[in-house]
Amino acid sequence: MIPEILAPAGSMESLSAALRCGANAVYVGAKSYSARNHAVNFDLHELEQAAQLCHLYHAKLHLAVNTLVTDRELEDFCIFIQQAAQCGIDACIVQDLGILQIIRSIIPEMPLHASTQMSIHSSAGALQAKAAGCCRIVAAREMHQKALAELCRLPIEIEVFVHGALCMSVSGQCSFSSIVGGRSANRGQCAQACRLPWRTPDGSNPAALSLKDLSLVSHVKALQKMGVASFKIEGRMKRPEYVAAAVTALRMALEGQQPDMHQLQAIFSRSGFTDGYFTGQKKNMFGFRTKEDVIASQKILKTMQNLYQHPYKIAKLDFALQLHPDQPALLIASDQEGNHIQVQGDIPEPAQKMPLQMPILQKYMEKLGDSIYLCNHVSLDNPENLTLSAAQCNALRRNAVTAMDAFRIHANTPAYQIQDQLPEFAKQNQHFYGIRRIHVRTKAQMQKALDLTEILCLPVALAKQCDPSLSIYLESPRMIANEIAYAQDLKALYQKGFRHLLCHNLADIYLGKAIGFQLHGGFGLNCTNFRAVEVLKSFGLQDLTGSYELSIRQLLALEHAIPCGAYLYGRLPMMLFRLCPIKAQDGCHHHDCFLTDRTGRKFPLLCTQDYIELYNSEILFPDRNAFQDLSFHDFYFTDESPEYMMQILTDAIIPDHKTNGLYFKGGLK
Repeated sequence: MIPEILAPAGSMESLSAALRCGANAVYVGAKSYSARNHAVNFDLHELEQAAQLCHLYHAKLHLAVNTLVTDRELEDFCIFIQQAAQCGIDACIVQDLGILQIIRSIIPEMPLHASTQMSIHSSAGALQAKAAGCCRIVAAREMHQKALAELCRLPIEIEVFVHGALCMSVSGQCSFSSIVGGRSANRGQCAQACRLPWRTPDGSNPAALSLKDLSLVSHVKALQKMGVASFKIEGRMKRPEYVAAAVTALRMALEGQQPDMHQLQAIFSRSGFTDGYFTGQKKNMFGFRTKEDVIASQKILKTMQNLYQHPYKIAKLDFALQLHPDQPALLIASDQEGNHIQVQGDIPEPAQKMPLQMPILQKYMEKLGDSIYLCNHVSLDNPENLTLSAAQCNALRRNAVTAMDAFRIHANTPAYQIQDQLPEFAKQNQHFYGIRRIHVRTKAQMQKALDLTEILCLPVALAKQCDPSLSIYLESPRMIANEIAYAQDLKALYQKGFRHLLCHNLADIYLGKAIGFQLHGGFGLNCTNFRAVEVLKSFGLQDLTGSYELSIRQLLALEHAIPCGAYLYGRLPMMLFRLCPIKAQDGCHHHDCFLTDRTGRKFPLLCTQDYIELYNSEILFPDRNAFQDLSFHDFYFTDESPEYMMQILTDAIIPDHKTNGLYFKGGLK
């Protein structure tokens, strides 16, 4: 089985470069619903052209519709995805569960790939995505090779990023650009604030949140042996020369050749490449775009352009010419995939000197220069010694190539049965107003909060230290490092008497449902529309904290679909790390950890055993009166003292440096 080399394309030139260098799949975005809004992207006419070019090469075209959408956009999306399907796309890459439900309902045959924005990093998460209707998952980029190998043993295709930019934050769990600048990464509007100057407490690195680019090109044989279905290159916003260089290097590596990694680094890198997450060697992972990097790229652009000046020869044609008196010449062409076409030409004439013979016909048929074909075998049936001119033979060949192109495109283009309408949306009537859910991190906070009559949400490690209660919810971690151990802890706590689990990831839903927990949805699920709510309810969720990128109006709309809550106190988590930038660059500080931006503001970091969270420098504390019609309010305490926590809960104090967040302006615009 030939592995899939999946190339990025932000323009038709990049798409052509990918195919001409050997990619057998390309992913693109449309003008809307794409997580790379700043790429040129494709309108519907261009999308159809892209599909035709891909299908000529017997390549797949994957459409990225991997952003979060709001309720008011759902109707327009339905129209758009029907039109996109008619263009001949082969699969959709999705993040939003509402988008997933819409595509499954109106285009049931469309293959669905779970975007890396879904933050799937474990077996349970992959299996829940499969249960939702996905046939492939794009694994989180932070996974170790052993964890990837476990995914590859599951009954679902695994796609792995093997080259390109590496974000500091786990994909789908970054709200930095949205909170600070009102440009949501979940809408393809990321301002790349992490690439700006940041400093660790002791560090001299001026870009302490900027990672080197990922490259697993040297590991592709190991990945292939694991069973990875698709090798993905990042870069829909990059130049065609970059696409050509990356595809060429990856193809060579998969063919067992040695690619020129110096050349690949020269075309684009940030102080080189890293494979630290994959190998576990996480030293020296940080880098930024230097003047030397830019100069190296400029020097090599012309060389990279030469890589895609001519079509990649991917098919061999057999030609059979039949000449009979008083009948049009008949040329039959076939390829190794079983495609057959025939074209007619002029009526041949009796030869005055020399009849058409094989060596001459072979010469004419081999003139396949600017096509995807090579000439394989030529035969001639000319019992009456007739002849055709060179112009007539060349015309036959050109017409045969055109006909074969059209045949291949048609044969490789999927046809979908598109449904007319979506299932009706059923409103829910059960509401609870103003219930407070208190989230704590420390044992001291927990002991102080245990006497409260409200719902207390505890990390698993803390829950082990107290008695079960129906008012205590276990709160899942944002990322799961050891899923087996985590599942064992959940089972033990369930047997102890705990019955509620707050889920931040698809994996939590899968595990919690299997054990028997009553499930509640956390903000990490990034729910922004009622269609996504319907999917989550079908998974068993009883209520949900909406995304804190929504406006208060949008949150209240979700309340019609499920008892809904809002994050109303605390430092908003802005990034989720699998690598501590302070420990990696300064050494572990253990406490008082923060990063400083270029304005001098300090953003605290808090560690768990498995991940690190970067929090906003300001405290979220909006006017709670605006949220009184929501079912519950979430109060998240991180490093506050128990006494300060109680002052907040009793309205005895108002935080300094508070913010309303995005609730009154909205982050999903």
